Formats: sequence, C-alpha cells, structure tokens
Amino acid sequence: MNTRKYRLSDIITVLGLLVIIYGFAIAMLLLPDKEYSEEENRYLQTVPQFSLEALTSGEFTADVASYCTDQMPLRNLFVGTKAVSETVLGKQENNSVLLGIDGHIIAKEDHPNYAAADKNLAAVTAFDEALGDIPLHLAVAGRSQDVLTSYSPALYPAKKISDTTFVRALESAGDISQIDLLTPLREYADAGEYVYYRTDHHWTTLGAYYAYREIMETYGMEPYPREYFTRETMSEEFYGTTWSKAGMKWIRPDTMEFFRFAGDGTLTCEIVGGDTLEGMYDLSYLEKKDKYSAFIGGNNARVRIYPSDRSPLAGERETLLLIKDSFGHSVAPFLAAHFDLEIIDLRYYKPLVGNPSMLELVKEVGADHVLILYNLDSLLNSDNLVSLTLGME
Repeated sequence: MNTRKYRLSDIITVLGLLVIIYGFAIAMLLLPDKEYSEEENRYLQTVPQFSLEALTSGEFTADVASYCTDQMPLRNLFVGTKAVSETVLGKQENNSVLLGIDGHIIAKEDHPNYAAADKNLAAVTAFDEALGDIPLHLAVAGRSQDVLTSYSPALYPAKKISDTTFVRALESAGDISQIDLLTPLREYADAGEYVYYRTDHHWTTLGAYYAYREIMETYGMEPYPREYFTRETMSEEFYGTTWSKAGMKWIRPDTMEFFRFAGDGTLTCEIVGGDTLEGMYDLSYLEKKDKYSAFIGGNNARVRIYPSDRSPLAGERETLLLIKDSFGHSVAPFLAAHFDLEIIDLRYYKPLVGNPSMLELVKEVGADHVLILYNLDSLLNSDNLVSLTLGME
C-alpha cells in the first residue's frame, strides 16, 4: 500500500475544506452586508446588536444564525442547487414550497397559529360593535395552497388541509358579516382560469376582479362585467415571492395585467406622507422584481384614492374604508370605480402614534362601509388587526 499517496490525498482534501471554510468566512467579513434581497423581495438580517438581555433570551444567537444564512456568499446559487437536487431525488417540496402541476409552485403552511386568528377576530368583533350602524364586512382570501388545490402534487392532501384550516381559523368570527372568497376563487382555479400567480402568493388581476365581484354583490351593488375593462399586459417577466423562496429557477415567469377602465387615469392616488400618483399605478415598479407593487404604489400605511376635479367619475360617491394586507392592492382599482377609498395597512399604520385611532379615522373620513380584506396567512401569522381596538373605551 502506498501510504504516501493516501497521505497526499488526505492533505489535499483537508486543505480544500479549509480553503472553502475560511474562504467563505473571509468573504463574509470583507463583503458589505446586503440590507435587501431583490431576488427574495425581503429585507435581510444585518449584524445583530448585542445585549445581555438578547443573549439570555436566545434572540441574539437566533439573529446571528439568521445573519449567517442571509449574508452567506453565493446564497442564491446554493438555494437553486438545493432545489435541483431535491427534485432529482424525487421530492416534491423545497423550503416549504410544493412543486405542483403545470409549473405551479405553491407555498405551504401546515402549522397554522389559531391563537393569532382568534386574537385578530376578537378585535374585529369589538371594532364592529363600536362602529354601530356603519356596516363592516370581513373578506378572507385563500392562500395559494387553499385555492390551487387541483394543482397540488398528487399525494398532498391539499383540499382537506385547507378546508380544515379555514373552518378552524374563522371559528371565532361569531356574528361578523363575512364574504366568502375561497369557494368562488377555487372553483375558477379548478376550471383552469388564471386566478392566482404560479410563482407568487397573490391572486392575479383576474382573481382580484372575481373578488371585487363578490364584494360588490354582497353590498347589493352591480359590479362591472369583464367586458367593461380593457386588459393590458404590463409584464411577461414577473417572478414572485414563492419563486424566490423555492429556488426552482427553471419555473417560467408569470404574466401581469392591469384592468383599465374609462376615467381611471383621472383618479388621484395619494400616498399619505409620500408621493401622489395620477392614476392608480406606479409604473416604475415594472422595471423591478417587485412588480406587484405597481398596484397603488405598493405597501404604505395610508392611501387615499378619489377623483380629481377633471375626472368623469367625480360626483356623489360613498366612502369605503379598506383595511387590507397586500391582497387588497390589486382589488383597490376595481373598488375605486365605485367608491372614494381610504386604505389602511395596519402593518405600517400605527393608531395613536401620530395617527388617529381606527374608530376616530372612520368618523374623520365619513366612511359609509368598512371592508377588512385579509389573506388567511395574515390572519393566522400576525396580530395586526388587534390595532383596531386601540383608543376604544
């Protein structure tokens, strides 16, 4: 046996591992931290602040682990490589994203936080009671895994999991007036209509139209038919958040549309404390990865949409207070054909911190209707709606 030969190969192996380990460590030290990932459309963990409280609570070590993961050199390459290897091994999932049928990639959540849903719905109930005669409706949009059940992998019990989750999540809704968006959107998806993006967790503009139609019919008002709108393709290169998370780089992009109608360009979209758009779209986002933010300028605490003086839509219009997460962005332009809109995102709007309470805001804007439009994921994994009750006696 040639021990010298084996010793040399061992040395080469060890040196190779040391180069990789120390190479990545040096690269992490020398390369500047990235605050935002355009690829993943999210903010990244930067260097965590040390404190004894953070250390003893475990928060500091958790943040360090997140920092190393988020700032690792060649991160996107490794995520993509992992997705390829998982698929080659016959797995139908990567990073909690299912590889579905016909190019659909579907984020899944099998561990819903029902306590958060109960807490949110208790706040909605209290807010509804405080509104008195002003009608409030709750419209909960399904997640991709709830709507695209017919596109899920064959062995994944998507519909059973989804229906069980929906029933339990809304169990404590009580007497809140609800608008069912899950049933019709799932039926359209089952029929092959393009109502949710294949690479993103949002509904498409067509899906948003169908949601608008359900809302208007619940209000006893006539929605405009599809033929009323001119459909404009704004991008055929939309890669959404699910695509970023999955690392499945071979999935083809989505198409994004605007549904335009006569006079929509004469509506003013005022981002309170920020820019004012003429019309309801910020076309600059179409040049970025986060193309969905082209709708009403993306995530903002408060947005007002109303006709300008020269608008053919000017006149007597009711005011709708829309409390929403990002699913409301693509629905807002449809609702603006009928209502003046006051739009609140409780992820960013902080009642009583330089802002009116939500109850005060209702009175301030003279709201005729209040609509809470939330995705089920937001209902289960955040407590934003608790802010509805701040300032209430």
